[in-house]
Amino acid sequence: MSTRALDPRLQLVPPGTRPRLWMFCLCVPLPVLVTVAALLAVKGGDTHWDFAGGDPVMVGAAIAGTEALLMSAVWALLDRAMHRHRLALSADSLEVKTSFYSRIVPLSELRLDEARVIDLDERTEFKPGVKTNGYAVPGFHSGHFRLRNREKAFVAIAGERRALWLPTARNAGLLLQPQQPDALLDRLRELATNPQRR
Repeated sequence: MSTRALDPRLQLVPPGTRPRLWMFCLCVPLPVLVTVAALLAVKGGDTHWDFAGGDPVMVGAAIAGTEALLMSAVWALLDRAMHRHRLALSADSLEVKTSFYSRIVPLSELRLDEARVIDLDERTEFKPGVKTNGYAVPGFHSGHFRLRNREKAFVAIAGERRALWLPTARNAGLLLQPQQPDALLDRLRELATNPQRR
């Protein structure tokens, strides 16, 4: 592996607080609130839910508490996966690891003459659209998507505006958000033209 691959400018932007908070709200408070609302609706209706003679309030609290613990474990797993968000660069390949997904692309398959740094707020056609096999919350997209322009892409972005679009010789490009997209593109072009340089 290239020692310059450890250059912080070339690494992916880490996920911020916003996507982690979204994931927490979707995993823990929301399911618990839905369960509590369902239990209250049953209790307020004609249906009885004494669960073999137990106190309905205590049983409801036990159900909600158990669900909160289980969903907290799910959130911890997803949060940990979100932090698996990095890339490695060697003289002949680019490896992207993001949440549950990874992709290794030989540099020879990158169409670097068509690669470009884009502003996703201006070039909205490059924003991830349909998730085909990925992980997404507002501010974080990871895995396989169809972009709004209908291109297939392996995506690793964490809420920043500037991104690097790397088309490939295969049918899916890469949409990445390194700390400095220009620096990564320059490094890829340097390796493509000088493969012996590490």
